[in-house]
Parts: sequence; structure tokens; C-alpha cells
Amino acid sequence: MLKILMGGAYIAALMLYLAPAMIADARGRKDAFVVTMVNILLGWTVIGWFAALAWARHPVNERRMSSVTKRAQRAVARITIDSIVERAHSRSGFGLSLQPRLVPVPVRISDWERRRIR
Repeated sequence: MLKILMGGAYIAALMLYLAPAMIADARGRKDAFVVTMVNILLGWTVIGWFAALAWARHPVNERRMSSVTKRAQRAVARITIDSIVERAHSRSGFGLSLQPRLVPVPVRISDWERRRIR
């Protein structure tokens, strides 16, 4: 009987710990995964848990989210196109390829931004 009570206590504690993630998912937030990761990684600090809870309960500004999402999608599309072009050049013998899968996305975005400014 004690083991059942202890198991129930553990499940209740886990549900309380993940409450911000469940709230974000129930509200249908597009960034629910990010809220969940903040909750899991920083929730053990009391400040991180309350930050995740406030973030999960805060209303989403759709216009701001859509502009951030569009910029991110454009950056990923540009990187994808650049990697396709580099792969085509490397297969045709024009030059060496950087193997874009091995280069992290933020590095490729900053590299693309530098090339765009020139």
C-alpha cells in the first residue's frame, strides 16, 4: 500500500513539475515545445519553473510570431537552396562542398548573411 501511495506521489509531483508544458500544449501555443524544453531544463530552479509557467500562460502576439516565423522559414529556405547549389557544383566538379549537414544551422545562417551583405 505504501508503494502505491509513493508511486501516486511521484506521478503527482511530475505532473506539477510539467504543469507549464501541459498548459502551453492545452492552449495550442506554437512554441509549446520550447516552453517544454525550458520547463524541463530550467524548471528545477524555482525561477525557471515560474518563467515557463508565465510564458505558457501569456497570450501569443500572432503578428510578431508570424514575422519571426517567416524570417526563420526564409533563412532555412535560403540555406537549403545554397546547400543544393553547392552539392550540384561539387558533383559537377566546380569546387569543394562544405557538407552542409556537418555545419550547424546558425553558422550557415551567419555565413549566408555575410555573403548577402557583400
